[in-house]
Amino acid sequence: MTGTNSFFLRSASFCAFAAPLFLLAADILQVVNIGDFAFTIIMWLSFVLFVPAVFGTTYLAGGPVLSIVGGIFAFIGSMAGASMQVLFRVWIVLSDAQATTAIETLQKSKALLASTQMIGIFFPIGLFILALSFYKNNSIGRIGATALALGAILFPVGHAAGIAIALIGADILLIATFWLIGKRLRIKESI
Repeated sequence: MTGTNSFFLRSASFCAFAAPLFLLAADILQVVNIGDFAFTIIMWLSFVLFVPAVFGTTYLAGGPVLSIVGGIFAFIGSMAGASMQVLFRVWIVLSDAQATTAIETLQKSKALLASTQMIGIFFPIGLFILALSFYKNNSIGRIGATALALGAILFPVGHAAGIAIALIGADILLIATFWLIGKRLRIKESI
């Protein structure tokens, strides 16, 4: 494997291992309701790490159109997830300063909502599409593809609806699946 390809696969593999772990850590902080500011920093880091993990996942999924569409959606959703965390930290700072008018203005902004929170749904949609690609090419097995699809379905249930069991369940499924993806990327890197 050439140096550039090897670096890409090694980086994507590392991020596939790390991103869902940070996601779980952030979600546990959210569930137990401690460290709002820390939660948003860890969640931001998770979504930043998901970007290279998604690139590697798209590469491994290998379908011509389906995996590319899934990868683009998951990438856009990862970027939205990271930007949301910055917005949430601004809300925390404004809340600590008791700037309720500013908070209400931000929360009522349809443009801000559309450009951050609403496009976050692309992350689980992209993961679901990637799961379909994996199901077709069988590179992570049917169980791996099914686990990724279930994680993608549970992700918005946990995050948007605030259901703790779905939140943690999605994280566990994503950890298992992305660790499998990370291992497969490491194998490809050594070839």
